[in-house]
Amino acid sequence: MTDKKKKSLRFKLITILIILLVLAGGAFTFYWYTTPQITMNGEKTMEVTMKDGYQEPGATATFSFHDISEHIRIDSQVNDDKVGTYKIIYTVEYLDKTATAERIVSVIDKEPPELTLTDGDHVSIRPGDGFKDPGATAIDDSDGDVSAQIESKGFVDPYNKGDYEVDYWVSDSYGNEAKATRTVSVEGEPVREYKGVICLTFDDGPSTEVTEDILKTLEKYEVPATFFVVDYGNDQDKIKLMKRALKDGCTIGIHGTSHSYSKIYASVPDFMNNVTSLHDKLQQDLGIDARIMRFPGGSSNTVSRDYCKGIMSDLVKEVQKEGYMYTDWNVDSTDASGNNIPVKKLIKSVKENCDPEKYNVILMHDSDAKKTTAEALPKIIEWAQEEGYEFKAMRTDLPSIHHRVNN
Repeated sequence: MTDKKKKSLRFKLITILIILLVLAGGAFTFYWYTTPQITMNGEKTMEVTMKDGYQEPGATATFSFHDISEHIRIDSQVNDDKVGTYKIIYTVEYLDKTATAERIVSVIDKEPPELTLTDGDHVSIRPGDGFKDPGATAIDDSDGDVSAQIESKGFVDPYNKGDYEVDYWVSDSYGNEAKATRTVSVEGEPVREYKGVICLTFDDGPSTEVTEDILKTLEKYEVPATFFVVDYGNDQDKIKLMKRALKDGCTIGIHGTSHSYSKIYASVPDFMNNVTSLHDKLQQDLGIDARIMRFPGGSSNTVSRDYCKGIMSDLVKEVQKEGYMYTDWNVDSTDASGNNIPVKKLIKSVKENCDPEKYNVILMHDSDAKKTTAEALPKIIEWAQEEGYEFKAMRTDLPSIHHRVNN
C-alpha cells in the first residue's frame, strides 16, 4: 500500500471516529437533557357533579418519542361523594427520569334535595273537618336530612268547598332548591258552624278620629273585632291604636296599601304587591304575621272589570295560594253607601240582617268620615248581647264568608 493510500485510509478512519464521537456525544447530551413528557387526556381543570361522579380520563407519556404510558402512576385524591376541590397527580419514571403533571377536579353539588310529600300530592277533606298539613320530608346528597328546613305556604279554607294549593320548597347549603305542590280538595257542602256568632269588621282605618271611639266602645263591652287596615304611613298614633286593638284581643287584617281600584286591579302582580307590602309593614311595626285580608269592594266587585277582565277569578285563588285567608261579609251595615248615614239606619240594617242561625260577619268602616258608625256601635252591641249573640274576632281557623265572584 502506498503512502498516499495509507494517508487516505487514516483520514477516513479519523473522520469516522469523529463522527461516531459526535453522535455519541449528541446521544448522551439528548439523554442527559431529555425528560419524560406527560399529556393529560381532557382538561387540566375539571368540574364534575356529585350525581355524575368522577371518571378518570387518564394520561399518556412519552420519552424520546417512545410511548411509556404503561409506566404512569396516578395518585387521585378525588372523593366524588363530597363537595370540594381535589388534586390528581400523574407520575412517570423512566430510565431514572421522573416527570409529574397535576389535574384539579372540583366536585360540585347541583342536585336539589329529594322532596317527598307525606300522604302524596293530593288530600281530600270534608268541610268543617279542618286541615292538618301532613308535611313533607327532604333528603339531600350533601346535607343529609333537611326536612326541618322545608318551608310552605298556601291557605286551605276547610269551611268552603274547592281545591286549594299548598306549595313546599327547600334548599340545600349550595342553593339547589326543590319544590312540590299539594292539592287539598274540600269536598261537600259547607258546614254551618258557629251559629249565633257576630264578627264585627271595620275597613279603611285606622283613623285617629273614629277608630279611637270604636276601641273605647269595644273595651267597655269587652267585645273583640277585626280591623282591615290600609296604609297608615309612619303615623305613630295610628300604630298605637292598632297595638291597643291587638292587646284587647282584636285582629288586624289587610285591606291593602292602596284602595285605588285602577292601581290595585290593573294586574294580579299589582294587587299582590298591594297586599304583601302592607303585610310586611304590619310585621315590621306590630310584629304580626297578618294572614286575613279583604278585597277592596269585596271579591264580588265588578268595578275591577274596568281595569282587568277576569282578575277577581284569578285573585281569589292567588291570595290563598300565597297563604292568605280572604273574607267578605254577609251583613251590611250600609255605612259604605255614604258619609254620615243616620245612626238609626245603621242599627236597623244590622238588626234586620243578622241571624242567630248563621255566622254573621258585619261590614262596617272606621275611616275619618264614618263617625256615625262609631256612634251606632254601642246600640248594636247592646242589642246583640241581649239577643244572645257571641262576638268573635276573625281568625284563620274560623269560617270566612265568600261572595260569588263576578269578574
